[in-house]
Amino acid sequence: MLSPRLPLLLRPPLILRSISTYIHAPVEPVCLSFYETAEDEEPKGVWPVNRVHLIGRNYAAHAAEMGDDPKKSSPFFFQKPSSAIVDTTKTSFATFPRSTSNYHYEAELILGIGKSSTSEIPLAHARNYISCIGVGCDLTRRDLQNEAKEKRRPWDDSKGIDDSGPISKMVGVGEDDAWWFNDDSILSLTVNGVKKQQTPVSKMIWNPEEIVHYISKRHNLNAGDVIFTGTPEGVGKLEKGEECKVRLEGGGKVLECCFELS
Repeated sequence: MLSPRLPLLLRPPLILRSISTYIHAPVEPVCLSFYETAEDEEPKGVWPVNRVHLIGRNYAAHAAEMGDDPKKSSPFFFQKPSSAIVDTTKTSFATFPRSTSNYHYEAELILGIGKSSTSEIPLAHARNYISCIGVGCDLTRRDLQNEAKEKRRPWDDSKGIDDSGPISKMVGVGEDDAWWFNDDSILSLTVNGVKKQQTPVSKMIWNPEEIVHYISKRHNLNAGDVIFTGTPEGVGKLEKGEECKVRLEGGGKVLECCFELS
């Protein structure tokens, strides 16, 4: 004899079985090579990348060449996916993307965030969150960016591209280690050995501590976050097959990011 069907509210609870099989293969985490000092030849470990933040127009001369007012006002930020990051200690190539005929280089100092915060970080404490630095390039489909500006649309198609963020090794910095940001710290970029960009990083409109502080006003910062700090004047077109080198030099130390567009 069949048992009577129980009303819905009287039925025993369903036991949900946990699902441990991936529907598709998970994406491997993006990592950069971490070195304790700029002089070290062997990495200490890997730096797993979380979010990638970028500040726009953080050098007055670059703001002017892009047709913007270089006066200091509220900073603005955008993001790239972690798939944009290329560890140039592991590969010397970055992929030239489709849908552009005007792909631009932008040399930048890179900050690595070493601890997390779910609240606004006071300016006086912001330096404590920067645990390492690097140099890299914010590669940009300038034609798509210009179109987005004209139509007042987001920049995702021009900035959020795979392989559009080549970065050097990440080098640990202490609170008193200031070789990478002072009047003698020079950021430069060459294409096939010809110098295209060069500036003291101290010419930033918003310095690294201010950048960290302002991002934390709008977003949680987490260990593994990477921050591009803006590019100086001299941005220009990069062709497939050309070699690009970004260099930071100061206090007798050198950091380089070298790659070729393929």
